[in-house]
Amino acid sequence: MITPAIGTIELYNQLQSLIDADIPCFIHGSPGIGKSYIVNDIALQNDLELIDVRLSQLDAVDLRGIPTISNNQTKWMPPIFLPSDENSKGILFLDELNSAPLSVQAAIYQLVLDRKIGEYILPKAWRIVCAGNKIDDKGIVFKLPSPLINRMVHIVLEAKYDDFKIWAIKNDIHPFIIGFLGFRPDLLSTEVPSSTETNPAFCTPRAWNMLSNILKRNENLNGIHPIVYGAVGFSAGIEFISFVKVYKTLPNIDAILDGQSDIVPNEPSALYALCAAIIEKYKDNTQGKNLFKYAKHLPVEFNVMLIKDLIVKDENIVELEEFDAWMERYGEYII
Repeated sequence: MITPAIGTIELYNQLQSLIDADIPCFIHGSPGIGKSYIVNDIALQNDLELIDVRLSQLDAVDLRGIPTISNNQTKWMPPIFLPSDENSKGILFLDELNSAPLSVQAAIYQLVLDRKIGEYILPKAWRIVCAGNKIDDKGIVFKLPSPLINRMVHIVLEAKYDDFKIWAIKNDIHPFIIGFLGFRPDLLSTEVPSSTETNPAFCTPRAWNMLSNILKRNENLNGIHPIVYGAVGFSAGIEFISFVKVYKTLPNIDAILDGQSDIVPNEPSALYALCAAIIEKYKDNTQGKNLFKYAKHLPVEFNVMLIKDLIVKDENIVELEEFDAWMERYGEYII
């Protein structure tokens, strides 16, 4: 039986529960879908220190420490990256655990179960979170030994567009990308190419974020096609470039927000692009009245999607009288 996967928003809730209960966990997920980002964010939200240890780069001796002689006895000196202040609190993030050598995995047994390794003891207020790629992601991944598996709660994470869109709106991801992935959500995350592929790039939330940063500095795609292909792969890159051509044929967004245009595209791809463009341009409630008036011309699914996304960007929109009228008519679609 396959373990059900959860999205990034649900991971926040589950991870918070495990941290509160002081239960070690292992987050399984494909490369670039946000495992490290979420653990970092959880640490910030809880005012916790974060120590990020990439286990695939360590040997067993790096964890236990170098042996020294003191008073005619052998003593192991713990590594400097492990927390030592008894009054500190934080998350010890053991990343790439299932890519680490088996000797390193064996060294982790005691740390995960007993909160110590050799003579080192993890401070009481520290929590352990582990992560790694899935076995079928074509990376260097080893099956975890069953004693180590049984020492942790296991959570499978997958990229979900609805979760990504909320994050993307809040973090100003380029509207080309938000619109395109609304039209093709299946391209948010794709399988790792086989070793025979000439272009090893593939789609992940991290790859789209990289491309967003590139586009913010150069929206002339004609000059950066190789970069697009190199970020998200050739097939997805071709579709994305074609989508951007549609995006640039949209009606004037400023005119829509000023109440001077009610032009609505016919093609679904253009409607996704339109909603993403409006989200980008929308500033505050001074444009809200015109926006609700324009939304009436959109197909219901795009009308609802647009207002839901605007709530993510600016919650103040719910204070408008027009929003109350909109809820009376469309509220059943968002509850």
